[in-house]
Amino acid sequence: MTVGECIMIKSIVFDMGGVLIDFNFDRTLNEVFDIKYHDIINEKVFRNPIWSRMDAGLERSDDVISRVVPELPLEIQGVMKEMISDFYPYMPPIDGMADLISRLKNAGYSVYLLSNASPRFFDRYMDYPALVMLDGYFISALYKLLKPQPEIYDAFCNKFSVKAEECFFIDDMPQNIEGAKAYGMQGFVFKKDISSLECALRDAGVKF
Repeated sequence: MTVGECIMIKSIVFDMGGVLIDFNFDRTLNEVFDIKYHDIINEKVFRNPIWSRMDAGLERSDDVISRVVPELPLEIQGVMKEMISDFYPYMPPIDGMADLISRLKNAGYSVYLLSNASPRFFDRYMDYPALVMLDGYFISALYKLLKPQPEIYDAFCNKFSVKAEECFFIDDMPQNIEGAKAYGMQGFVFKKDISSLECALRDAGVKF
C-alpha cells in the first residue's frame, strides 16, 4: 500500500458556481438579453476583470454600478444594476447536488464551501438546499484572496482546522483544482456529471 492510499479523506470541499449552482454568463445572456447587447455586456461587465475584483473583495458592487452601468445602453441599465448587485436570481441549483451532500454528511464527512464570491452570498445562501446543509463557508471576498492563489487554500485549512491531505476539493475550473492539488488536496474537475464525481470520490476512498 502506498503512502497516498493510507490517507483518509475526512472533508469534502465544494466550489459554488458551476458546481452547486449554475453560474453561467453565456446562458444568462441568451435567456435575458437580445444578441445585440452581448458584446458590450461581456466587455463592460461579465468578461471584465472587475467581476473578479468584486469576488476578491477589492470592489464594491455599488461602486461598480456607478462606474459601469452608465456606459451601457439605457434600455438594459436597470437589469444590469440588478445583476451586478445580486446575480443569485440568475443561478439555479444544479440538480442532484443537494442529495449528494446529504449522503456525504450522513456518511460522516464534513462538507465545506470554498468559493470565489462576494459577501452577497450570505444574503442568498439560504435559498439553496445544498448550501444550507454545508458545515462551513469560505468566501473569497472576506479574505481578499482568489482561487487558485496558494494562500486561499492555506487560509481555508486554517479557518476550519483541517489538513489539506484529508480534503477532497470539487471545482469546475481546472486551474483551481491544480492549485488545490499543489497545496496537497485531492481534487476533481466537475463538468455537471454527478456520476463521474461519485466515481472520483469513491476512487479516493470516500464511502457514502
